[in-house]
Amino acid sequence: MVVDDHLLFREGIRSLLRGHEDIEVVAEASGGHQALELAREVAPDVILLDLNMPGMDGIEACVRFKAELPTTKIVILTVSRDLASIFQAVKAGASGFLTKDTGSNELLDTVRRVFHEGNLLEPMLADRLLAEFSHLSEMTRREGLEPGLFATLSPREQEILKLVAGGKPNKVIASELAISEHTVRNHISNIFQKLQVNNRTEATVLAMKKGLI
Repeated sequence: MVVDDHLLFREGIRSLLRGHEDIEVVAEASGGHQALELAREVAPDVILLDLNMPGMDGIEACVRFKAELPTTKIVILTVSRDLASIFQAVKAGASGFLTKDTGSNELLDTVRRVFHEGNLLEPMLADRLLAEFSHLSEMTRREGLEPGLFATLSPREQEILKLVAGGKPNKVIASELAISEHTVRNHISNIFQKLQVNNRTEATVLAMKKGLI
């Protein structure tokens, strides 16, 4: 499902996605209210959601979507990489982010990865998040912050968490560590449970805030 208030942009995304047999555009909407009504009817697997829309913006729409359709994955489309808005969207349940200058191949790859893997953090965004929290990391180390939940992570889980924080998909992580994707998924599931988070982005942000990455 494609949600954006600009018709030309929606038409471009629809045309691109419909050119691939493994992807079906089941609905499109120009705003949050219309999108919510349509989503109830078609229950999309993935929603490409504009962050800045009149009426109900992307953050509010994301909250509503996740409340009614918890298994639907949401990829935020944004013109900028404003960290405050991104963190709000993460808390609202977004599974990924793309800027509107993203190329077609990256868009297609993101739709497929979110559907199959559940959540992802765009590598370039991960780099910026790491830079943004570098000063917090140093401060927490100086203050002797107790790792708490992170102390329960095994060395392998800590290793995988660092790779997840770098925005690497399960397939790449499996290749780098010479283990199966199934094993990677199991480790990530254990990491989420131990850190009490719901997705890769929350785990990454929490780890950076605590100064452990």
